[in-house]
Amino acid sequence: MATAAPGGDHLVVMAIDFGTTYSGYAFSFKHDPTKVQTNQGWIAGSERLISYKTPTCVLVNPQKKFDSFGYDAESKYVSLVDEEKHEGWMLFRRFKMILHNEEVVIKLPLNK
Repeated sequence: MATAAPGGDHLVVMAIDFGTTYSGYAFSFKHDPTKVQTNQGWIAGSERLISYKTPTCVLVNPQKKFDSFGYDAESKYVSLVDEEKHEGWMLFRRFKMILHNEEVVIKLPLNK
């Protein structure tokens, strides 16, 4: 994904690794394209683990709205279970490969 300046120049190039088990990202700026930066680390639930990737999991609230992603989703769901307030909440994990069952066709206009 790139963000464009008014003149059409890309300021940032970003890559997202949406993995089956873990996800992460990296980016670089136009002024220094060889200096690729990654997340400085997600803090895991125990707050003793810092990881460059976070679990590919999504927490959805009872109203079926996105609540959180990754370690934040896991930690919040565990807290809800501990407090017996998790009814209606949904934690989705390892769902990426299910997305490959759908065929997606994108039709682009042909330039003549």
